[in-house]
Amino acid sequence: MNLLEHESAYDQSSIISKAKSEVSDIFDNLGISEEANNSLRNISPKSVIRDSEPLKLTEVDNQLVVAGADTNIAFATNSIIISTGAVHIAHSSNSVVVCGSDVDISHDGSLGNGSLVISKGKAKISHAENTLIYAINGVEISHANNVRAYNTKERKTLWGHINNNLVKLLFHEETKSNLAVHTGAVQ
Repeated sequence: MNLLEHESAYDQSSIISKAKSEVSDIFDNLGISEEANNSLRNISPKSVIRDSEPLKLTEVDNQLVVAGADTNIAFATNSIIISTGAVHIAHSSNSVVVCGSDVDISHDGSLGNGSLVISKGKAKISHAENTLIYAINGVEISHANNVRAYNTKERKTLWGHINNNLVKLLFHEETKSNLAVHTGAVQ
């Protein structure tokens, strides 16, 4: 997703439309359940928060966040969050998080529906309920309830279980690292 490239004045509605379209393509590639699909596809950001500097936000509700650095959010609901840096969220629900690095979430799904978390790094979530995860370098969850991972070879929980589905690879960086997930080959 190249939503940070245009530094001049921008049209919020066109950026939101582009983000929703690209997120919709991800939903199609993952083949997520109809219930989760309906909930996540109904995310309709009303405004855009965009910055190339690290962001620290208290509440993100029905917004599109596009960050070119690390992002810290206290509460995220019904939003799309795209960050090239690491993402840290205290409480999230019914959001889509696309991250170029690691994702750390304290509670996901406890405020409503779970989120879709996509990470080129590792995803760590303390409490996850109805969460969908695609994390190249694995996922760690303390308490997992109805959590589904995609192409995530390393899955660790203290309580609960993480189901793993094999789907078409989303990132070219994972071709070698996830070869064993798709073929059973030893690396």
